[in-house]
Amino acid sequence: MIKKKENLRRVTILLIEIVNRNLGDNVIADNAEYLLLKVLPQHIRQEYIVFRYNIYSEDYALLRRADLIIFAGGGLIKYKQESFYHYTSEILRVAEEQQIPVYFNCVGVEGYEEEDERCQQLKNSLNYSCVKGISVRDDIETLKKCYLQKGGIRITKVIDPAVLSSKVYGIMKDNTSRVIGLGIIRDQIFADYGIEGIEKEDELNLWCELISEIEKQGYEWQLFTNGLTQDHKFALEVLEAAGRTKEAERYFAKRPICTNELVGIISRYAGIIAGRMHSNIIAYALKVPGIALVWNNKLLFWGKRIGYQERFIQPEQFDTCHIVQVLLKGMKKGVRKKLGVLLCETRMQYELAYFIKTYGQKAAMLPVKKKKAVEWEKKLVAVALGGAELRYTSMNHLAVMKQKYEDGFRKFEADIRLTSDGRLVCVNGWSERTYERLGLIAEDYEEEPPSYEVFMRCKSFGVYETADFEQLIAQTENLEDCTLFLDIGKPSKKVLSQMISEICHICQGRRQLIKRLLVRVQTRYDLEQFAAAKVKFRMAYYMPSPEVCEEKNITAAKVSAICQKNKVKWITMSKETLRKEVVEELHDFGIKVCVFSFNTLTEIEAAMKMGVDLVGTQHISIKMLKEL
Repeated sequence: MIKKKENLRRVTILLIEIVNRNLGDNVIADNAEYLLLKVLPQHIRQEYIVFRYNIYSEDYALLRRADLIIFAGGGLIKYKQESFYHYTSEILRVAEEQQIPVYFNCVGVEGYEEEDERCQQLKNSLNYSCVKGISVRDDIETLKKCYLQKGGIRITKVIDPAVLSSKVYGIMKDNTSRVIGLGIIRDQIFADYGIEGIEKEDELNLWCELISEIEKQGYEWQLFTNGLTQDHKFALEVLEAAGRTKEAERYFAKRPICTNELVGIISRYAGIIAGRMHSNIIAYALKVPGIALVWNNKLLFWGKRIGYQERFIQPEQFDTCHIVQVLLKGMKKGVRKKLGVLLCETRMQYELAYFIKTYGQKAAMLPVKKKKAVEWEKKLVAVALGGAELRYTSMNHLAVMKQKYEDGFRKFEADIRLTSDGRLVCVNGWSERTYERLGLIAEDYEEEPPSYEVFMRCKSFGVYETADFEQLIAQTENLEDCTLFLDIGKPSKKVLSQMISEICHICQGRRQLIKRLLVRVQTRYDLEQFAAAKVKFRMAYYMPSPEVCEEKNITAAKVSAICQKNKVKWITMSKETLRKEVVEELHDFGIKVCVFSFNTLTEIEAAMKMGVDLVGTQHISIKMLKEL
C-alpha cells in the first residue's frame, strides 16, 4: 500500500506477521494492518509504503530497507513450543544494527525462566535501544518485572487486535442460525503443554459426547478448523468417530484458505466450542457466544480480559453436559463488550499512532537510501505459476498466474505430467504430498496416477482449481509478452514418448507461442528425444545436485558440451547446486543460468551477485521490489 502526501522522503514500514496455515495469526495481521492504515494518514505527512513481512523468512536485505518495523501481534514473547524467540531476536538484531525503531503491537507474553537460554536470548533482544514500545494483550507484569531492564520503552496493556474482525472483514453474525460450531484443535495440544491425562482417545470421546449432547438440545452442529493441517486431520478423525464421514459436506465446514473464509465460517454459527484462541476471539468480535477448551494460560487471560471467565473451561471441568449448559446459557445472554474492552481498543490505536507520529517523522529526515534500479521482470520467474497467501505453493493455478502477471511477472514456470489415461495436466509430480494437497488418498494411486477426470475434479488445498496443459497454453497465448518454462519431471521412456507426442499435438501450428516456450529436461536422453520431435522447442537442461555431480563426474564443461551439441542455451539448477564458479564457467560457454527457487530478497540478491540470469520464486512480489 502506498500513500503519497508532501514531497518528503518516503517512509518504508514493515509489518511483521506470523505466516502459517493456522489462520488465527493471519487474522491478527489483517486487523493490525487495518489499524495501521487508519492511523498513518492522520499522523504522518510524507509518502509511505507498508509491506507485510513473514517472521519466518529471515530476509535481512528486506529488513535493512525498513524505516520502521512493527510486529503485528500474537504470542511472540515466549520461548517454548514455537521458535519465535529466535526469529524475533534476529529481526531485532538487524534493527539494532541499522537503528530502525521497533514497536510490538498487542503481543502475548508466555512465561519466563532465568535458566533457559532461549528465554535469556529473547530478554537481551527486547532490551535493545531500537525497541521503542510494547503493547501487551495479557501478562504485562511478567514483561515488566522479568524481561525489561532498561527504561525508555512505552509499555501499555491493550487487547488482541482480532477484536476488530467484524469491522475489518465487514462480516456480521447470522442471528437466525441453529448450528453450533465445534472448532477442532490437534490431538496432541494438551500433552504438548504439560496437561496430563488427556489422550487422543479422550479427546475423540469428548467431541463425540459434545455432538450427542448438542443434538439432544435440539441444535445442529458442524466441525471447523482454523486451517492448520494437524487440526484438519484430527477433525476428519472426529467426523469418522461420530459416524458422519459420508455426510462430511454437511457436518464439516470447508477448510478455510484465507482469513475472510475463517471469519465467514464462524459468523454462521449460533455459538461455538473451540480449542483455538483466535476462533474464540473472532467469535467474540462477531458477538457469537463461545466456549473455549483451555490448554494454555493465554486463553484464561483472554477470558478474564473480556469478562467471561466462566466460558473458558479448564481440563478438570471437561464434562460434556456442563460445557453445553454453559454454552446455552451464554447463547441466551449473548456477547457484550465491556467498557474496559472498548477502552483497550482505543488505547491500542492510540499507542500505534504515537509510535508512527514520533518515529515516522524522524525517518523522513534521514538520508535517502539509494539503490540501483533493477528490471525485476527480466530477472524473476514465478515458480509453478506462483504461490499464494505467502503460504501455498506448487499449485500451477491459472488464476494465480494472472495475479502474478498483474504484479509484474513476465516469466513463468509450470509443471506438467501425464494422467493415467494419457492427458497432460498441470501438477508438480505424482507424490504423496501432491495427493494430500489435492485431497486424494495416496494409497489409491500407488500403481498409476489418477485419471484426467479425477484430477480435474480436484482442488489444491480444497480451493485452487486444477488445470490441464491446453488451458495453460491458451492462457499463455493471451499473455502475449510472457515466457513459459515447462517442467516435465523425470519420466520413464514410455511416459516421455507419450508426453512429447501430446505436447507436440497441442502446440502444433502455434509458432509464436512455441518461441516463448522452454522445456526443462533432466537427462541427455530426454534432451535427444525432444530434439528428434517434429516440433522444435527451445530447451533448458538440468544440472543436478553437487552430490550427484561428484558421484557421476558431472562438470560444468561436460554439461556445456551436451548443451552446445543440442543447441541448448539454458541450464536450470536448484539452489543447492548454485556456485559462483559454476555460473562463471557456464557463462564462458555461452550458457545462461536459471536457479530455482528463492523466496527472500536476501537470497535473490546473493544469486544475482553470483551472476545468475534468472531466479525462480514463489512469493516475492515484483511490485514490492520496484517500490522499494
